Amino acid sequence: MSVLKSVSLVACTSLLAACGGGSSSTAETAGVTTASVTLPFEAVYNSNNDPVSCNVTMTGLGAGVDAQLLDFRLYVHDVTVTTTYQRELALTLDSNAWQGAGVALLDFRDYISCETDPQEPRTVITGQVDLEEGEALSGVYFTLGVPETLNHNNLATAPTPLNVPTLHWSWQTGYKFLRMDVSVDGGQAFNLHLGSTDCAGDATAGESVSCSRSNRPEVGFADFTFGQDVIVIDYGAMVAGAIDGVDDGGALGCMSGVTDPECGPVFSVLGLDLDTGASTGTQTAFRLK
Repeated sequence: MSVLKSVSLVACTSLLAACGGGSSSTAETAGVTTASVTLPFEAVYNSNNDPVSCNVTMTGLGAGVDAQLLDFRLYVHDVTVTTTYQRELALTLDSNAWQGAGVALLDFRDYISCETDPQEPRTVITGQVDLEEGEALSGVYFTLGVPETLNHNNLATAPTPLNVPTLHWSWQTGYKFLRMDVSVDGGQAFNLHLGSTDCAGDATAGESVSCSRSNRPEVGFADFTFGQDVIVIDYGAMVAGAIDGVDDGGALGCMSGVTDPECGPVFSVLGLDLDTGASTGTQTAFRLK
């Protein structure tokens, strides 16, 4: 996707430091500086930005149901930034326990599986980008999920953060790009699992695998103030037209099935065409704060 061809950029009019572009290292070559970039995320469940948490009851979801969080994780890749010089640059992700192979894992649980073992959530993506003298960051874009080239690799030998069994479907289908599970008070559970579907080929036999429904939403913000703006993931918006405590068919909640009644509203908010799995560019699940 060429964001510079499809989006009119709103540029910062000051230098990188004033735009909140983060710290930078010593210039590697004359006029070029390596800037450190941090993209903060928050998970909320309503327009009031009430946070998603293992210890919080999410009230008023969908048809008015209350729910308890069980899981809230997602993969992000193909992170790019745009600049005041009208350039589109790939963000080189830092290598750590949450980032590797160009993929970042975000985890909003403050307890493992929202049970008894506390953990530190991972709610940022970090990386570096080379900027020319006087150039500032102005926009950010990313794709939800795992790239096709990595989606069908061997889980046992996959690099961090692609070695998480609970974020993997079957060998052929690949990864769960996002996993957002809740228990509904007085109703049926709602599990939201997004991943590529209608896949052909047996990876265990060394065959290449292709999936006719990619199901990778593309998200972008042409006007992003680095060091100030936060990318908000609104769970309430995602399930607004789908969760009511009673499952209408298919898997409990939405697990990316094209005939699942709950998936239509969810895919629409994520900016996905349910029939084709293509990104429509009209997502409303992510916004800025």
